[in-house]
Amino acid sequence: MIAFNVGAVLVMAVTLIAAYISPDFFIFPAYLSLILPATIFVNAFFVLFWMISRKWMFLLSLSILLLSASQISNTFSFRFGKTKATAITKPIKLLSYNTWRCSRITKPTKKSPNNVIQYALETNADIICLQEFTVSEDEKYLTLKDVMKLFRKYPYSHIAFNKSKSTRKEGIATFSKYPIINKQRIGYPSDNNLSIYSDINVDGEIIRMINNHLESNRLTENDKSRPISLKENFDADSLSGITLYFSKKLASAYKLRAVQADSVAQVVESSPYKVIMCGDFNDVPGSYVYTKAKCYLTDAFSESGFGMGWTFNEKYFHFRIDYVMYDALGFDLIKFKTEKVKYSDHLPVLCTLNIKK
Repeated sequence: MIAFNVGAVLVMAVTLIAAYISPDFFIFPAYLSLILPATIFVNAFFVLFWMISRKWMFLLSLSILLLSASQISNTFSFRFGKTKATAITKPIKLLSYNTWRCSRITKPTKKSPNNVIQYALETNADIICLQEFTVSEDEKYLTLKDVMKLFRKYPYSHIAFNKSKSTRKEGIATFSKYPIINKQRIGYPSDNNLSIYSDINVDGEIIRMINNHLESNRLTENDKSRPISLKENFDADSLSGITLYFSKKLASAYKLRAVQADSVAQVVESSPYKVIMCGDFNDVPGSYVYTKAKCYLTDAFSESGFGMGWTFNEKYFHFRIDYVMYDALGFDLIKFKTEKVKYSDHLPVLCTLNIKK
């Protein structure tokens, strides 16, 4: 038990390092950031085990848990959606949603609406940030003309495409009820993903809205089925083979995301305006990407969420990788919620902020 305890502490120590060492420099800790929740539970178990046994060994796991307090609070939240009482003077409602290619570019009709687009409109958010924003030039599918017609309540938009396949375009989009006075793309290396920022004039107050879709892991359905196959054929060779396969596939995405997070952090730090940032980071709390991009911002889920707040929600794969972050000096958090609608492989997140005077 002592040996297992020491091992659990060492694993968690390396996991904590993942938040501060870029995978572009050293990749191994990044893999362990995926199992941070498990390492927290294991070390909590050892604290209880040794305390019940009346052994001083409980101090080992207790110490590492105390050192990782910030990572734990980012991973687990027990705020029950409650925030401090705030005088609401200038509220902004924000939706961030990875649309799974706009529900696979389904053409909306009266009998069969595009559920993702329909849901986004029904939220009546002031600002809507969509990732995997995909349209087609083929009239049989969802076109950009269709989208602009459906989003007529949002006279201002910032749309950027990064990828075209035959008649299909993929990118990212920000729709606003308030004027967008500046549109910029954040320059970083990627063939498939991108980030943009839009400076928005909200009744005389300029805010910088950053919308991200950081490098995807590009796991296929066949990839996702590999770990499940271990249930039927579990042995050392199968486990090591699958581990090696995923490590090779994920490594390039980890390194690209790290560089992208550095670029996003520069935009946050240099902003002359109050910042709100959202999007699909494709990485978990406790990772370098999360820590670096977050910069001085506050994670809305950590302040008002409950549990682990999974936003990527497929069978056997549950992670919180979609975020809303804000400048706590510029905004008060009124409400945050992860919506349990299953129109995409991601869950949408809704957040209401109040602009401070």
